[in-house]
Amino acid sequence: MSRLSDNPNMRRIFRPSNRRRSRAVAAALVICGFIIAGRVNVQGADRLPPGFRFLTIGGGARAVGLGETMVADGSDPFVIEYNPAGLAPLNRTALAFSHNSYFQDSRGEYVCVGGPMGRWAYGARIGYMGVSGIPRREDTPTDQPLALYDASDGVFQAACARRLNERLSAGISAGYVIEHIDLATAQSFVFGLGLQYRQSDQLTLGAAFANLGPQARFIERDFRMPDLFRIGATWQHHLGTLRIELLAPDNESARWNFGVEATPDPRLAIRTGLKLGYSTQVFSAGFGARTPDGRIGIDYAFAPYSNDLGTTHRFGLTLRP
Repeated sequence: MSRLSDNPNMRRIFRPSNRRRSRAVAAALVICGFIIAGRVNVQGADRLPPGFRFLTIGGGARAVGLGETMVADGSDPFVIEYNPAGLAPLNRTALAFSHNSYFQDSRGEYVCVGGPMGRWAYGARIGYMGVSGIPRREDTPTDQPLALYDASDGVFQAACARRLNERLSAGISAGYVIEHIDLATAQSFVFGLGLQYRQSDQLTLGAAFANLGPQARFIERDFRMPDLFRIGATWQHHLGTLRIELLAPDNESARWNFGVEATPDPRLAIRTGLKLGYSTQVFSAGFGARTPDGRIGIDYAFAPYSNDLGTTHRFGLTLRP
């Protein structure tokens, strides 16, 4: 009589499967994420104020149109901003450009690239946001400014991701950020890490930390990075997707993002997003169009802001050679 361990059927029974391990990891992420994201913290007196706020403004037109519900997305190179693990599902190289017209004459320019390399995937992002012609005045208001000056921000980021098995992917990113106002400059580094778990063909879960990094000094004052944790899910249907996301900014109240993307035709997408818990943002919308072969795509999104800030517009172009 052979031993039980020599029996292939018994080995299959006692051997823990990758699927069970993946489900355990996903369940742990969900529980941990909701515990962390459900917190409501009060800013302490000994806590540094956040800086580099441009890192919290989405660059991609598609992402903004969907309320920035991208932590469980795997089809857009702009996912590098939200969850580097989302690069792993990309099945072809994609190069994306985005022009953003913000309020108060500010603008942003972004370039992202991402694609597969075997079981690995890569991604990179270059972003700029700036405004020119800011008037310099003394403490007393005057009709004519003393001079004009510029302000700008930049990010240079790279990322890699890997499929750990058929369902679970992990990713990490690192970047250099710089902020310039008139003659003053601040610079630092940011890091991100995340996981994505494909529960089924319809449901994908994601969790990620973004904008982790050391503090920076700007005009003799220290600032911390605007780090945050996000967790969410995407439910796919042949007519579109439903998305939900919970965000926990460090030492701030939790926020909810929702997104809906309808695809009545494979070449056309209509999008809308909803944000809850923000002081100036609530609603966004947009659309996307693709060529029949999917090689060229254009995207547009608008997001109105309250407090008389106006409406912002994003325009995107994606190339998949």
